[in-house]
Amino acid sequence: MKKLFLPLLILLLTGCSEKKEDPMSAMDNVEKPTHQSLEEMVNHHIEAQLSIPSTEKYSMKIYKEHLDGDDKMDAIITVNRLNFAMAEAEKSGNSAKMAEIGFTGNYNYIFYYDGMSNSITPPIVISSSPHAELKLKFENVQSDAYKDILVDYTIRNSQFRNFFTIMNHSPRLVFQWKIYDGLGTDQLEVNYLEFAPGTQSAAKDILVYNGNLENAASVKDIYQFEPKITKKGEVIHRFFYLDAQGKYFTQK
Repeated sequence: MKKLFLPLLILLLTGCSEKKEDPMSAMDNVEKPTHQSLEEMVNHHIEAQLSIPSTEKYSMKIYKEHLDGDDKMDAIITVNRLNFAMAEAEKSGNSAKMAEIGFTGNYNYIFYYDGMSNSITPPIVISSSPHAELKLKFENVQSDAYKDILVDYTIRNSQFRNFFTIMNHSPRLVFQWKIYDGLGTDQLEVNYLEFAPGTQSAAKDILVYNGNLENAASVKDIYQFEPKITKKGEVIHRFFYLDAQGKYFTQK
């Protein structure tokens, strides 16, 4: 008998934990100034949410896109706190140990700006190395009318991808998978991901192939590396989306 399985993922990958509080309730408590630009509003919000002091240097980027069914422009904001991570490691006296794991921790975040309500969500942490900023892509996965969010993040010599869709005015993690692991070693593992028409819902299926890392020999900095991956062989996994569960599953 066929059974449904969620993809098995290591605990470290669940850096985007679902919040138990109602996202709209959280957003109701957010100040919604009308006299500020989006950039000013974002700066004010993230510094308050993350308790960032005025003396801290951090990286913030805004990516605008239509991410739900209304006609208002939305945005994803990424935040990287590398300087804070380094200061925390030095303060703890474990700089050498932290360096071994690439200072991996809660130093990369995403926020969602909802264009209709002019509100920004609380932070969603992506546990990863702060030496590598988050990489965003937008794809039509759930619908052709709006985009979904793909977030790539790095943990030492490995890279992973989280898939988010907007539900109840907040990003919801629906799938995650490894892009590569063991970069710079003889244990290199590479996956190639692509979409296909949905078999169980309107949302596209996600196909996983073995991959070839075409530029593996040119790695100089594992945190700034831009992989060029091609697929090889047949599909090794096919994941389909179930509306009732709001996640991707596979059959075996």
